[in-house]
Amino acid sequence: MTFMQPLIRQALAADHDRLEALQRAASLATGEHHQELLDNPDVFGIVVENIAHTLVAERDGQVVGFCTVLPRSADVAEVDAVFIDPGAWRQGIGRLLLIEAMRRAAGAGIKTLGVTSGGYAVSFYQALGFQLSGSEMTDFGPAARLIKELPR
Repeated sequence: MTFMQPLIRQALAADHDRLEALQRAASLATGEHHQELLDNPDVFGIVVENIAHTLVAERDGQVVGFCTVLPRSADVAEVDAVFIDPGAWRQGIGRLLLIEAMRRAAGAGIKTLGVTSGGYAVSFYQALGFQLSGSEMTDFGPAARLIKELPR
């Protein structure tokens, strides 16, 4: 099956509610920490200030995914979020979003990109060149820590 390529664009304030709904749907669909997520609904939420650092994938006028990369210093940034609508999984949308986010980060002088990932997404990040660099404790237990050096 062939899917129409999504438009990748900067997120807008008007996208906020859709991004939160997408984050919730995607988080619950992975099956990882399902009950803990349901018991802690406050973990779902998009900080309004982070929208300036968020790209969205839009198909047929609908947001089907987003990626947030937050600067930590002049040359280091953190992948804060990559969420894809479960109905659009396995269509390359997350890959497109993260590749564009990495391109923009490198263009802004970012040299190192980090991410803390649940087990379900580690292979996704590794396929895009991220390397395991340890683990980090999260509210839901240990998670993989990965980093990627961006091209200059």
